[in-house]
Amino acid sequence: MKRNLFLIIALLAFTATTFAQKPSAESIRKRMSLGFGVFNDFWMKVPDSINPRTVNQGIDVFIHYTFPMDKKGHLAFFIGGGIGAHNFYNQALLGVGKYNIYEKELTDNTNESYFYNAPAKFKDKSIDVKKSKLSITYIDIPFGFQFKASSKIHATLGFKVGWSIDAHTKYKGSDLAGSGYTVIEKSLNLRNIDNFHYGPFAVIGYKWIGASVFYQMSSVFEKDLGPQIYPISVGLVFKPY
Repeated sequence: MKRNLFLIIALLAFTATTFAQKPSAESIRKRMSLGFGVFNDFWMKVPDSINPRTVNQGIDVFIHYTFPMDKKGHLAFFIGGGIGAHNFYNQALLGVGKYNIYEKELTDNTNESYFYNAPAKFKDKSIDVKKSKLSITYIDIPFGFQFKASSKIHATLGFKVGWSIDAHTKYKGSDLAGSGYTVIEKSLNLRNIDNFHYGPFAVIGYKWIGASVFYQMSSVFEKDLGPQIYPISVGLVFKPY
């Protein structure tokens, strides 16, 4: 599947060059657009035992280069690059292995990642989870087609693939060792995070603002090595340049 996606990207990039007719420096500038988006991730297939937060804010920035497909410039193919950060807020903790200090057997796979809830008390000390989140940042390659009407209404239908460049968890709350202190902990180099994601996206808007949706087809964790959760991102896109 991943190899096929790379071949599709290469084919589309090659096809796009057929629309280029030795553009001038001025036309190159006009063909480039810089923008950013803010969105909320709705996490799908979250384990029933986990209580996710409704608001999971994220942000991305991107640059597109367009190749006009008609003389009036209404329809164009684009390809570009971007970086996006996705967050999964919840009241659970992320572990790896068969056991943790609070519960007995959790999984038959000692290498599998899993979410688990901290107990109300440990060593006679109350456990209060103030914030717990999983954050993943991707470098993306978006491509697709966009249509701009004379009325300045525009629509985009595309696809993007990306590679994870950072994945970490952040916890704020009671010391899980039962000391009674409040701590802030950040865990890096997470295991079993799939370093590749992909999915279609769409934008519809007016002038420099639009509403967007991205459907991630791939799971955050590798198959059989973690919960198969994935986000659907809904938000706003701004393209002032």
